[in-house]
Amino acid sequence: MNRQIICKPLDPNYIEAAVEMAQENYDLETQSVTALGRFDNRAFYQSKIKKLFENGIGRIAFQNNEPVGFLAFNQIFNTGNGIMGATSPLYGYGIRNENRGKVIGHLFQAAAAEICEKYARSLRINVYAHDTDVLNMYIMSAFSMDTTDVVRNTSVKIPSADKNDFIFAELDKTQVLEYRTDVIELYRNLINHLRVSPIFYHCNGFLPIEDRYEDFLSEDMRIFAVFHNNQLVGMIDSEPTDIEFAKTDSKAIGMGDVFIKSNYRGRGLGAALLAFANNRIRESGIDRVFVTHGTINPTARWFWDKYFVNYAYTMTRQIDPEMLGIIRAI
Repeated sequence: MNRQIICKPLDPNYIEAAVEMAQENYDLETQSVTALGRFDNRAFYQSKIKKLFENGIGRIAFQNNEPVGFLAFNQIFNTGNGIMGATSPLYGYGIRNENRGKVIGHLFQAAAAEICEKYARSLRINVYAHDTDVLNMYIMSAFSMDTTDVVRNTSVKIPSADKNDFIFAELDKTQVLEYRTDVIELYRNLINHLRVSPIFYHCNGFLPIEDRYEDFLSEDMRIFAVFHNNQLVGMIDSEPTDIEFAKTDSKAIGMGDVFIKSNYRGRGLGAALLAFANNRIRESGIDRVFVTHGTINPTARWFWDKYFVNYAYTMTRQIDPEMLGIIRAI
C-alpha cells in the first residue's frame, strides 16, 4: 500500500468530501466536549466550505488517490498598517487518517508556501482543543495560542457560596441607564486590567470608554448584576453568540465579560454572579453558553476555564517580512 501523502490545490470536485471531514472533526470534538451538542451541520459546512474552495487558499491531501485531509484559508486580507493576513476558520480543516499530525503538517507546508508567495505575513489558525496531534504540529511550527473558545451546558450547576449580603438581578434598559456611571466605571476597571502585565493589551479599539456604553443598551444584550448596599458592584453581559456554527442554534447564547469592582474581588462574587446568570439563562430555554477569551489573560483562564470546557483555540504566527514572495534558491 502506498502511504505517500500528496497535496493538491483545492478542487470543487472534493467539496463534499471536505464537508464530511469537517463534520467528522466536529463530531470527534463532541466526544470530549458533550456541551457542544451533536448536530447535523452539513448545510452550514456546505455553504462555508464551498466559499473557501471557490475564493480561498488551501490544499487537499491524498493517499492512494483518496482524499484524507484538507486545509483551507479565507481570502487574504489587510489586517491593518499594510500587513496582509490569512485565516483558517474552525471548519477550514478536516482529516480522515490516523496520522493526523503528519497530514496537517503536509497540508500546512503546501498551503503556507502559496500564502507566503501572495505576501501574507500574519497567519491565524483555528483548531479543535482536543485534536492533540494537530495542535502539537502547529505549536512545533512556531504558532502561539491567542484565544480560546469555551462552552458550558446550563444544566450543570455552578458551585458558589451563599452571598446573603448581596442582591442579584437582571437589569432592564431603564436600570442600565440609571446606573450609567457605575457601568462605565466597571468597564474602565476591566480595560485597565487588560492594559497591565502580563496582558499588555492597549485596548485602543475600546476607547474612549464612554462611547462603548451604548453597547450595553442593545436590545440583544442581557445584563446580570450584583448589588451591595444599593451599589452596583459587578455585572456579566450576555448576547447572541458570534460563534458561526452556533448562530442558528436557538438553544445557544454567548457571554462577554465579567466586571467586578476591584475591592470586591477575591470573595467568590464572580462565581456567584455567573451562577445567577446561568440559572436565569437556563430558565429562558438556553442549553449552551459560549465564551471566547484571550489565553494570555491568566484571570480569564482561571475564571472561564473553571466553569466552561475548552473546545477550540485560535493560534497565530508571523512570517518574517523579508521572506515574503517567491523564495528563490541561493
